[in-house]
Amino acid sequence: MAAMVVLLMLGLLQLALPGLAQSPPPGAVKIEKFGYAGTGCPPGSADGIISSTGKELTVLFSAYTVSTPGSLADRRKNCQVAVSLSFPAGFTFTLVTVTFRGYAEFQEGVQGTLVASYYLAGTEQTESVVKNLPPPVRDNFTITDSFPAFIYPQCNSTSVLLNINSEARVVPPPPPLNNNEGVINVDAQDLALVQQFGLSWKIC
Repeated sequence: MAAMVVLLMLGLLQLALPGLAQSPPPGAVKIEKFGYAGTGCPPGSADGIISSTGKELTVLFSAYTVSTPGSLADRRKNCQVAVSLSFPAGFTFTLVTVTFRGYAEFQEGVQGTLVASYYLAGTEQTESVVKNLPPPVRDNFTITDSFPAFIYPQCNSTSVLLNINSEARVVPPPPPLNNNEGVINVDAQDLALVQQFGLSWKIC
């Protein structure tokens, strides 16, 4: 059964930038709950575990596979995960890095793309990570990227909703290769797709 693993690692990174050197006290930052929706994660297709520390969330999906040839619905799926975070007054944070791991297999001419967009509820700024997987490919992949700009919740907040909207899609080549096969298959065991998030903190 195909699945997707989302692992939120709330690392309290120490950056050598003014105002970003101090982190909240241990145990003060927590993932309170999460929700999901999308064609890649229809109702009942996901299950999640929040760690005892409240800093890690693992969400397993059973319907996040795209493939070609097939209909547009087969070739493109998305899933939006909304994560509620709580943190102490007097702090704010920025999202720093995101890492994807998974498996892709494309015959000649098939193209695949992974896209993830991140935004905090109540803000207009969105940061996106895009990875094109050129053919031919048949292997696991790991993608790590840094955000070019910071996303901060308001300094008078003690909780925020972090939205992660990911999309996987495959595009078949034109004739006569249009029946060539391609798949992005994410699985909870061997073909895992993992999103790891690092947070850097700032004193208000």
